[in-house]
Amino acid sequence: MISQKEKLKAACTPGLKITIELGGLSDKAPTIVVGGDFTKSLIVKEPMVHHADRALWAEYLYPGNEATIRYIYEGIASGYKTEVIRMISSPDRLLFLKYPKRIESYNLRRHKRISCFMEAQIELGDERSVAILEDLSTSGCCISYIQDKKNPDPEIGDEMKIFCPYFTANGDTFIPCKVQRCTKDSRKTVLGMTFEKPSPEILIRIQDYVATVLYHS
Repeated sequence: MISQKEKLKAACTPGLKITIELGGLSDKAPTIVVGGDFTKSLIVKEPMVHHADRALWAEYLYPGNEATIRYIYEGIASGYKTEVIRMISSPDRLLFLKYPKRIESYNLRRHKRISCFMEAQIELGDERSVAILEDLSTSGCCISYIQDKKNPDPEIGDEMKIFCPYFTANGDTFIPCKVQRCTKDSRKTVLGMTFEKPSPEILIRIQDYVATVLYHS
């Protein structure tokens, strides 16, 4: 059992990937912890948002606005509410936040997978096939699709790509995976997949989704 003091110290770990949600905005954005003093303030990089949204986000980065932080640390989904202290632009674009008084955590290792039903696509050879994400964790997923005789059956160890609009920003970004399990019946194939180093932006979206579902379950 990790104590609150240990959780609070871990929250300022340099390089920790987090998502931030500001009061008044419905969107979340990823960013990275630079450091901080766990008795005073937390320093993070400027939230990574699309250039078209930067002006809108800047309006909500005012001192005193509420901020909700979520992240995964050593298999634990954690989060807390805090306030913006100020945003600086020199010598680097950094955001200062009040250090939280308490951090809530949810052990993802005790909830290895969550059930879901999301439309996706998988890339088999040179073709994409419509598929369904049936369950999900921060390390992998289960996906099913209707067999197509034009495409070869995947083998354990094969590398594949998953395209899911919920986690990938456009049709060109994907989640790299490796097949760990393959079962078939007369018309459907079910694959157990592990993620193979997805981009930080995609991983944060997956982590945030899993943590949110667990929080409300």
